[in-house]
Amino acid sequence: MPTKSLALCLVDPANDFQQLLQKDAEEAARRASVSLVVRFSGHDLAAQLKELDAVVASLPRPDAILVLAVRDRGLDRVARSAVKAGLSWAFLNRTEDDVEALRAAAAPGATACVVCADELETGRIQGRQFCVLLARRPGAKVLYVQGSRRSLAARDRTSGMEEAVRGTGLEVVQLEGGWSAVEAKEAVGRWLGVAARGGGRIDLVGCQNDQIALGTLEALADVARALARPDLAQVPVVGCDGTPQLGQRLVREGKLRATVALARSSGQAVELLSRAVTGGPPPPTLTLLKGVSFPAEGGLVALPPA
Repeated sequence: MPTKSLALCLVDPANDFQQLLQKDAEEAARRASVSLVVRFSGHDLAAQLKELDAVVASLPRPDAILVLAVRDRGLDRVARSAVKAGLSWAFLNRTEDDVEALRAAAAPGATACVVCADELETGRIQGRQFCVLLARRPGAKVLYVQGSRRSLAARDRTSGMEEAVRGTGLEVVQLEGGWSAVEAKEAVGRWLGVAARGGGRIDLVGCQNDQIALGTLEALADVARALARPDLAQVPVVGCDGTPQLGQRLVREGKLRATVALARSSGQAVELLSRAVTGGPPPPTLTLLKGVSFPAEGGLVALPPA
């Protein structure tokens, strides 16, 4: 019997989290004795659609496609083409496309599913980190830097964080910063420049990914120098994603107080689709994977009183 094949379609080959997605998928494919081809599309939706159309039209076709979507919505047409052609499909991040409808439209033997991080729980973990770190600072103020308010993952993380801090007395100010270090540095720098000149206090900055945290650290240092406010450079920062190469390293170096190490979805998705395309049961429509605090929540230490 010919070896079953899977296509893994990611976005950015330089992104450390996506590098881990590729590594996990390759290891899972070896364990499952299926072949895996990895492709990168870049951050543009049109480019990703073109790349996916090429995969669906290729001969020989893969038996399944695993996709880290550039946007939360917009892949329904190509996903529907894939499943109607007999290819199974897995989203590796949350989507607003209708996965149940894709499953209903799939040809016999094909299926569709989502395997992704539980982003509500990611936000809850971050919120609990805030509460522990600020336990000795009643009425503390948190600047919470989001990636994009249009992003379903960002909205879920925000909702989970708000749930965790509700009733604690923490004041959380939300700021849309973009997902990159460059965007975050600019957005946080602008906000700090106004807030610090007005005498505003900030006890902690929470960031929705570790790239945002990097930009935030640079912004804090820059504004501290510009305003002769060395205290600003000491404001603690919390990140998210928690890869060993970036987030966990920054925590170990003392540059971040904590991060959230996200569960990586690609290995689990390869296992589920490998079973499905070799005659096993179809995967659940939605599989949520929970991250963990780094350091562990029990190892977090409250900041001293302000």
